[in-house]
Amino acid sequence: MSMKITVAVVAIAAAAFTAPQPEIPAALQAMVDTERAFAQACTQKGIRDSFLDYFAVDSIAFNPAPISATDRLRQRPARPFSEFELRWEPRTGDVAASGELGWLTGPSTFTDHTVPDSRPQPGNYLSVWRRQPDGRWRVFIDQGSQPPQEVSFAPGFTRFAFPSRYTGRDSKESASASLAAADRDLNAALAKGAGEAYAAFTTPASRLHRSGFMPPIGRAAIESWMKEHAASMKARTGAAESALSGDLGYSYGTFEVPPAKPGAYVRVWQRDASGKWFVVADVTQGG
Repeated sequence: MSMKITVAVVAIAAAAFTAPQPEIPAALQAMVDTERAFAQACTQKGIRDSFLDYFAVDSIAFNPAPISATDRLRQRPARPFSEFELRWEPRTGDVAASGELGWLTGPSTFTDHTVPDSRPQPGNYLSVWRRQPDGRWRVFIDQGSQPPQEVSFAPGFTRFAFPSRYTGRDSKESASASLAAADRDLNAALAKGAGEAYAAFTTPASRLHRSGFMPPIGRAAIESWMKEHAASMKARTGAAESALSGDLGYSYGTFEVPPAKPGAYVRVWQRDASGKWFVVADVTQGG
């Protein structure tokens, strides 16, 4: 290889390495900053009290039907961080163009210091956030999964890779209706073949969170995982909501993979320039 070619290759590689990350919208940065403040508050107040501070009044949990998350939190005793240590950090996610709805995910660890020689248990959380009337971001849905080992992410925070973003002018009501229809279509397709169904509704960066497994990332990995572990999955839509801008939303409902008991699912959706909705993150509880 000539010296000129070598220099050119090195220059191209250096430029690629130092290329700036896509700009993070101000609303997304505010949501990330709030998540980090939430995690810091947990070290001072413990899990229950910090969650009550940062969860929306109308936040929901699942049992598997939706229930009040704050009511459930208040029923639990307060435990200091020195006993129940929970740490987490936002690593990727996105926000609607309208700036009032978004989602975040990242690694977590939980350590029960009341148990001798306890080791940190790895986790992978997924949170749906809403901006409140007073401008503060608060958690609306938070659902974690327990992988067998620590989940890796790119360093720092990176906006979720979704290059073809919807810029239409649907009303919130119309966009929510189309999102609910997409969720029902996915659920109907699951009965015919879960792997193929998810392949039609996911992207190369979509995430599937299931306890006991490392998260499959991307359309091909998710299709393969579903074919192996949940080929006969059945699911029913509970609710779906779009952001005001019609480009991002969430859905939840119940699912069943016989012979297990029914569980709950939460899906985060984003809409491409053609108007099609795609699942970008999917997590289940129970089942």
